[in-house]
Amino acid sequence: MKIHFDFETYSECDIRKTGAWIYAMHPTTEVQCMAYAVDDQEPVLWLPDDPIPDWVTNPKAELHAWNSFFEWVIWTHVLKWPEVPIQRWHDTAAQAAALALPRSLAGCGEALELSVDQKKSRRGSYLITKLCKPYRNKRHRDEELFKELCEYCVQDVVAEREIAKVLRPLSAEEREVWILDQIINIRGVYVDLKNVKHATTLIEKITTELNEEIKEITDGELEDVTKRQRVLDYCSRLGYPLAKYDKKYLEERLNNNGIPPTIKRIIQIRQQLGKTSTKKYESLETLTDPNNRVHGLLMYHGASTGRWAGKHFQPQNLPRPSFSDIETCINLFKMEDPEILSLLYDDPMEALSSCVRGMITTPPGKILMVADYSAIEARVLAWLAGQEDVTEVFRGHGKIYEHTASQIYNKSMDDITKDERFVGKVATLALGYQGGKRAFQSMAKNYSVQIDEEMAMRVVDDWRSANKHIKAFWQNIERAAIATVQNPCKPQEYKGIRFSCHSGFLFCQLPSKRQIAYYDPEIGEGMYGGKQVTFMAVNGVTRKWERTPTYGGKLTENIVQAVARDLLAYAMINIEKANYEIVLTVHDEIIAEVDTTTGSVEEFETLMEKLPEWAKGLPLKAEGYSCGRYQKG
Repeated sequence: MKIHFDFETYSECDIRKTGAWIYAMHPTTEVQCMAYAVDDQEPVLWLPDDPIPDWVTNPKAELHAWNSFFEWVIWTHVLKWPEVPIQRWHDTAAQAAALALPRSLAGCGEALELSVDQKKSRRGSYLITKLCKPYRNKRHRDEELFKELCEYCVQDVVAEREIAKVLRPLSAEEREVWILDQIINIRGVYVDLKNVKHATTLIEKITTELNEEIKEITDGELEDVTKRQRVLDYCSRLGYPLAKYDKKYLEERLNNNGIPPTIKRIIQIRQQLGKTSTKKYESLETLTDPNNRVHGLLMYHGASTGRWAGKHFQPQNLPRPSFSDIETCINLFKMEDPEILSLLYDDPMEALSSCVRGMITTPPGKILMVADYSAIEARVLAWLAGQEDVTEVFRGHGKIYEHTASQIYNKSMDDITKDERFVGKVATLALGYQGGKRAFQSMAKNYSVQIDEEMAMRVVDDWRSANKHIKAFWQNIERAAIATVQNPCKPQEYKGIRFSCHSGFLFCQLPSKRQIAYYDPEIGEGMYGGKQVTFMAVNGVTRKWERTPTYGGKLTENIVQAVARDLLAYAMINIEKANYEIVLTVHDEIIAEVDTTTGSVEEFETLMEKLPEWAKGLPLKAEGYSCGRYQKG
């Protein structure tokens, strides 16, 4: 029995700031209505005064919803209905994401070109604004609009069910991964809320002090540095115009010897107050529940490759600390005194930024086990492409940057200088996915090193000459993809990667048998002549659904990152089964809670390095540590 259902709720709590968990626990949150459909039967509207539907307690009922974590928290915390094992829950949005379709119900319906009566109603946003949250600071009640809201809720169920009919279910292996993802999100991560609150107080005080300084040095013309145009106009009047107001550009201006002292100080304050990482403290404080846990931080299949994305607090985007002794700095937080913080740290806001990661901690009697894959993408790329010399490096000493430099400079690894090793590092990071001279120069610039065009071109040529199998992999993967789209009846395979076309998708099957999906593939003209594959996808910047081109290097990047994700997912399953309770995954890293008396770093690393049958011969390496506070290993 399949139950497709959807809740419409009311709350004074802003779910965009608090996340679904805190939203559901808020005292003003209530269910206004629920629509549900049993299998292919007509949808039914349920109101809070109605009897609880029979299927709620039916052990054979499968519960299907769009972004089902929301339905789960409402079911659990608001309605307090009988617990349904997570194994019986299904998330249609997760199925859509696994096919690289839009994660919004409306967007997915439009992408699949469903008929109007099957799509999500466009009037929903208006109804939600009027009836599901305070409207002009008070609750708005309107019988006619409420009737529309109920109809909208029913229509959502119709749309979700119709989309579910088109999508394919997750494989058994992916169901296991998704279920673990839900367990992790429900379990949550423990937060040092006391120090989070100390930090937010410090940030408020530092912000006030810096804004007072801005008023003083500008004779009251500026009250703060948040109003971009006012700051730019003021700097122009002082004879030092700024072309941009972004962090990178302003950092470059600070290094200009001719910058006037007042302008320099304005920019310094702008850089201090512009740290998005310090806003994470405020976010954490809002997200943390009474048990000092934050829930729902992970998004399953957040990228088309299957990798996880972060939500709310954005754990995937934590700043790298600028110093190592985080504990000493955090111990100063309780003083809530910016001056004391300034005695040890030149930039108190930078100090606070460096400690954000350390707010993730453990309850008494627990420690964190953390391990990260070492150079996972370089390892997977070499293994897939059959670049044996690189694979052997990873099986042995692992000094890939020195090895790459020795090939570029045609000299022994023992003779490689520090500067040459840097070139080897940049080449390894920038060139594996068909990057050219601009990619090499851009990567070097990220390390504040300028590389001239001639040098960059020489390095690219030398790297490609030394990595012929990787170069061939880009070319042959692209040929296989193009040939498959041109002739869908003939799947193409290269080095264990199989392309096939059916059901409106180009599928790329990985060694794990999981498939990356490219919707509505076509053949278009390449930028430099020749043919290329294009497909429909969500633009990562504009969030619009649009036609997107790809090429051999990009396809290779997708494949490598997807394989790395499959290895991570396999490790997560094994680690959880070994009684390490995973609380988070960040990029290629797993963070778990464990009793202080059980487990070991060595076992944790071994579990991460365990290879699935399909990855035989891959030189996988994990590096781990245990800690009381999450830190950068």
